[in-house]
Amino acid sequence: MIALAILVVFLVTSKIYITRGTVDIQFHDTYFILSHASVLVFIILFLGTFFLIGGIIGTHFKSTAFWVLLVALICIDIYFILPFFKP
Repeated sequence: MIALAILVVFLVTSKIYITRGTVDIQFHDTYFILSHASVLVFIILFLGTFFLIGGIIGTHFKSTAFWVLLVALICIDIYFILPFFKP
């Protein structure tokens, strides 16, 4: 629920334009131009990360499967998101 709330807040505070091949996101004074596939991957990674955090908290930090999947997903998140913040 928290991840969906964050996505809704982001949607309300930014302007999103969907064209044929791209999604243009204006957040304050920054523009991101992404393909539809990139946006889909980012949303899946974002929701998956929060799902795994919830699974870890729900099992009182005892589930090894949730820990392994969370570490793997965070590594994938960093791999996909880091190139967007390079100058």
